[in-house]
Amino acid sequence: MIENNHKKPKRRRGVILTEMGLEKLHKAKVEAEYTENQGKRYTLEDLSEKTGLAIDTLMKVFACESKVDKQTLKCCFKAFQLKLCDEDFFYPQISPVEESSFTLSPELELPEGQVPLNSQFYLERSPIEEECYKAILQPGALIRLKAPRRMGKSSLLARIIEHGSQNNCATVSLSFQLADTRLFQDLDKFLQWFCANISLNLNIENKVVDYWDDLFGSKISCKIYLEEYILASLETPLVLGLDDVDLLFQYPDLADNFFWFITSLARRRKK
Repeated sequence: MIENNHKKPKRRRGVILTEMGLEKLHKAKVEAEYTENQGKRYTLEDLSEKTGLAIDTLMKVFACESKVDKQTLKCCFKAFQLKLCDEDFFYPQISPVEESSFTLSPELELPEGQVPLNSQFYLERSPIEEECYKAILQPGALIRLKAPRRMGKSSLLARIIEHGSQNNCATVSLSFQLADTRLFQDLDKFLQWFCANISLNLNIENKVVDYWDDLFGSKISCKIYLEEYILASLETPLVLGLDDVDLLFQYPDLADNFFWFITSLARRRKK
């Protein structure tokens, strides 16, 4: 009996774009936007139609963090008249050393976290942007951005705020990641922090202590501070962008009180 000790090579599944491959695809996309789309950036829906790939798959391709089928990359490249070459992708599982040595140039930004306003990697989701831009200029507008992680909520929020700024609005962008954990356990302290940070962002003197009254309570004190001091100090409308609000859900009492307060405040401004 003859033993066959020859082992078949393990099939390699899943690839990721290299820096070179991503840059090549990005350049081709930008050229196509100018030649085929009147200079407008492709939305995710546009890219999905052009490549025949699902939106979730396209997000994985451009994020360069999750593996996709090699055929997926071929479809992307073919849609922009490109040929996928060996140097355009790599197999992350074949060599831990190779994987750890794969670094990205600082000049080449990837869609991780908030994408800068001038980034060509930002993918528009028409008509969502247009609807948000229109709504934010209405008195008392309240926009809620809800989506899974890594779907571009912070990037969209930044663009909404920028649109407000371009339309002569005072703007404040505030992330709840900046708040100390202890503040989430005390509504009074949290709302004082909230008001103080709005003052700081607008370069308005912090007078929280002057407006806070234990008799009225934290929510009424906060309302008075925002309406009678902050808004009264401004000559233009205010666009307030709140990021990482999901952190509040870990503190149900705080979340209920704060979101009720924000909703109530917005309704008052509509009148």
